[in-house]
Order: sequence, then C-alpha cells, then structure tokens
Amino acid sequence: MKVYLLRHAKSEPGYPDATRVLAERGRSQIDGLGSFLQDQDRFRPQALWCSPLARAEETAERFLVAWGGQIHERRTVDALEPERDPSVLIEELLELDRDVLLVGHNPNIEALTSLLISGERSRAQIRVKTGVMLSLGRSLVPHYGQTGPFELQWMLDARLL
Repeated sequence: MKVYLLRHAKSEPGYPDATRVLAERGRSQIDGLGSFLQDQDRFRPQALWCSPLARAEETAERFLVAWGGQIHERRTVDALEPERDPSVLIEELLELDRDVLLVGHNPNIEALTSLLISGERSRAQIRVKTGVMLSLGRSLVPHYGQTGPFELQWMLDARLL
C-alpha cells in the first residue's frame, strides 16, 4: 500500500484564501506531472482524498484528467486544509488496503509526511513546494517507535519535468 502526497500547484494570490485558483504556470505544471505519471505502471492510486479548497480541487481535477487513470473512491477531507491537524488521518491511512493520493496544502503536507516517516510532526524536515508529489510506501521493517510506519520512496517536482 502506498500513500501519494501532492501539494497543490502554484496558485494566484487572493482573498478569501479558500477560493484561490491555480495560476497558469501551476495549471501547466500539474498537467505535465499527470502526463508524466500516465505511463508509470507503478503509479496506480485507487482513492483520492482532497482538501475542499479551490486550488487543491483544481489541482486534483487537472491531475486526474492528464493522468487518465481510474479513481474508485473520492473524498473531501477537511484535515488536508492549511492549519488543520493532519495527524487525525494517520489511523485511517494505516487501515487502508489500497493506494491513495492526498491533495492538500502546507504546512499539512509537510507535517503529515513527517508523521508518516518519522513518527513526529516536525522531525523529518522535508520541504514540499507547490506541485511536488511524494510517494511513501509501508515500511517492511518494524519501527519500534523509532520511525514512522512509512518510508519515502520518491519525490517528484513538476517544475523539473
């Protein structure tokens, strides 16, 4: 089982924050990321969990169209909003038996990544810029409380494609 974490693509400034949409550069980058992953057989999430904010939803929609894959479950997840506590997602993620793509914001994506790979909110200092996707796989080695239940497999920045 894999967890894919995607920070929304570059968005336009504006207010209120919840209604901000993607910038042209962000739309182009997320389309490129989806197209790149289209031919990667190992990338096959069956579920999508997305923040309800406009820029995250637009990122998810554009990514899915460019990727062209099938998502069997789709959920809006408030815990993926900025300034929410992403730790409430840990138990649900541990119980999943299928790959899931989470689309959200910082600081949540960075905090959730750290929780999943180190067991602590800020121990793993991985910076996730807009349009970056991470792939985390279940750790095969018992962690005994020293690390989190997942391992970072790869990190892909849409700006480099």
